[in-house]
Amino acid sequence: MKTKLSKFLLLIIWFITACDDDVAPKFVLPADTDLSDAFYVHINLNDRSDDTFKVEMYVDGLSKDNEILQFAATVPGTYDISNVGRFIKNLQAFDESGNEINVTAVAVNQWKIADPSSTFKIIYEVAETFDTEVLEFPIYAMAGTSIENDHVLLNTPMVIGYPTGLKERDYFVSLAYPDSWSLGTALPEYEEDVFWASDFDHLADSPILLGNLSSTYVEVGGADISIHVYSAGEFITGSHVLADVNQILLDAEAFLKVLPTDQYAFLYHFGDRHEGALEHSKSSVYVLRDREYTQNFGNGIKSISAHEFFHIVTPLNIHSEIIADFNFAVPTPSQHLWLYEGVTEWASDFMQYRNGSMDLTSLLNELGTKVQIDSRFDSNFSLQQIGSEVYTIDGGGQFGNIYNRGAFVISLLDI
Repeated sequence: MKTKLSKFLLLIIWFITACDDDVAPKFVLPADTDLSDAFYVHINLNDRSDDTFKVEMYVDGLSKDNEILQFAATVPGTYDISNVGRFIKNLQAFDESGNEINVTAVAVNQWKIADPSSTFKIIYEVAETFDTEVLEFPIYAMAGTSIENDHVLLNTPMVIGYPTGLKERDYFVSLAYPDSWSLGTALPEYEEDVFWASDFDHLADSPILLGNLSSTYVEVGGADISIHVYSAGEFITGSHVLADVNQILLDAEAFLKVLPTDQYAFLYHFGDRHEGALEHSKSSVYVLRDREYTQNFGNGIKSISAHEFFHIVTPLNIHSEIIADFNFAVPTPSQHLWLYEGVTEWASDFMQYRNGSMDLTSLLNELGTKVQIDSRFDSNFSLQQIGSEVYTIDGGGQFGNIYNRGAFVISLLDI
């Protein structure tokens, strides 16, 4: 994407600005960037002031049909309201000569560009979700963002938007971050520190973890597996997690006869909160409390990792059309939530049992916890109803029962 000349010019610009410690190197769009059918996004992670991501988005060929810049109202796998626009600050648009173009916020997740055909660059800041309090619709940590001195958790749809009507365009995402950091993601690297996504769905499906990481790699069933660990207290390394992850991959391979992917990245954020995990097509994100890696803790890691990995099957490969063409702008429920979460929870246990890594007593204990009456849940809510009403207050409050009753129903069907 860069010619030798453009790389040289960028080096000269960096050298001049770097001579002044108070001036951060300014990003320059690579000279041979083709914006006719792609967006180029630059995120400066060296500037982590005010707990915000600084974003530059380069566009071309917008028309009246693309005048709305859309941020996600919801993201896949959360079954919750995200309203990313709440975290957007100081959004501005410019033409190629640097003249500002009027932009107006018209809805919580939408900004209207007055002259889209002349728009070349859009800049804005995004507040991280970990340390930003909101009055309603809190963001699941595993779907959110964290930007600190020693790490960054970047869930892409919480930072990047798309012009309406152009969700299918390619994305190139450039990241500037400290030289001492390393990075984990399933996004393909187009060139050094520039990543490529085939469309917004692909981008949103690809979280990134950066910082002082401990990483390890293994091949299982012909798939290249990477494990990336951020541990705030440096209690946990990639090697700690490797044995447990390797076992659940062997269990999945035996259960499915073949792993349904050629690569997969496990992204673990061990810090001061214990909130759970979120699945993606070729990766998964875990936000868990940092602690010594005991056998019991390892068993917990194995269980949650097995669940998230099996999501490759449901809903990432077996799903309704609602999931296939995900609507980021309008939360759209699916009656098949029992299939996506219930089947996955059942399979995460049974694939371990059938491959001998979980004994019968442990399996029955797991099933026993799923049939206990939980006062938080209303037994009058059917599994189908929970899926259909998951974005409402009542339906959302029943969501956790999908993992219990859903998995138990699938167990009965299996019997």
